[in-house]
This record gives sequence, C-alpha cells and structure tokens, in this order.
Amino acid sequence: MALKEDRIGQTWLVPKRLTDFIPEKHICYFIANLVEGLDFKKIDQRYRHTPGEAAYSRRMLLRVVIMASVDGIFSSRRIARLTEENLVYMYLSGMDKPDFRTINRFRIECSEQIEEAFKMTVKIAKKWKLVQLNHIAIDGTKIKANASPANLINQEEIETIREI
Repeated sequence: MALKEDRIGQTWLVPKRLTDFIPEKHICYFIANLVEGLDFKKIDQRYRHTPGEAAYSRRMLLRVVIMASVDGIFSSRRIARLTEENLVYMYLSGMDKPDFRTINRFRIECSEQIEEAFKMTVKIAKKWKLVQLNHIAIDGTKIKANASPANLINQEEIETIREI
C-alpha cells in the first residue's frame, strides 16, 4: 500500500481563493447576496468623516452575525474567533478580524437592520419554497416538577438517608 506524504506547511506557488475551499451551494453565498440587497446609507453616514480609525463595514458585520445565527452561535467572542479560524467566516468578513466588542456593539446599535435582515431571509426562503410556514404548534406538555411540596424532605429524612 502506498502512503501519501504529509503536506502540512506546504506553500502554494499561486494562492487559492477562499471560495475554492467552500462548497458551491453553501448558505454563506445566500447570506452574502441577502445582505448586499439591504440599505446601509443611514448607518454608514454615521461613520463617515469621523476622527479615529476606520470602522468596520456594517455589511460585513451583518453577514458574520447572520452566519453565526444560522450555525447557532450567539457568543460575540466565539464569532470573533471564527473570523480568524473558519474559512466561511473569513470569506464573509473579507479577511477582517473584528474584535468581540465590535461585534457586540454592532448587535446593539444595528438591531433594527439585523431584525430586518432576518425577516427578509424568511420572506425569501418562503418565496423560493425552502420553508413552509402554514403550521404553528405549541407544546402543552405538563411535567410534574421535582421541587413540588410532595417531594420535599425534612432534616430527619436527610439524616436517615446519610446513615444508609
């Protein structure tokens, strides 16, 4: 049997694009197109011609936050780490590495745009028949709690249990 060589640390003569490593039908492309269709003029105006270091693109931050929601990740620290370690997040962030504080501030300041983007996602998914929203179910299961008065024990019973 032949053994493949270990290629860790190998360099390429011509660097590849991040999209070469991401599957063709990955949801990140849908997210990128979705965010591209949103209007950021009011938000961007707030950051134009202000002193200090340039602010990160609101579009980029929104793409990263939406992708994290799809993946079930809500921690700003974890999202910031993903922009450094995960190819999909690197692609969506354009290789920028926003700090967790930046992501957190963005979520607070632009909550309306985030909400609008999520609503738009549902509308588009419904239009393309990716989801059906005609049935809503509420779980009415009743479970007796362990902390009910019938399950309480007094100090004597605790002592008896310890002796056993």
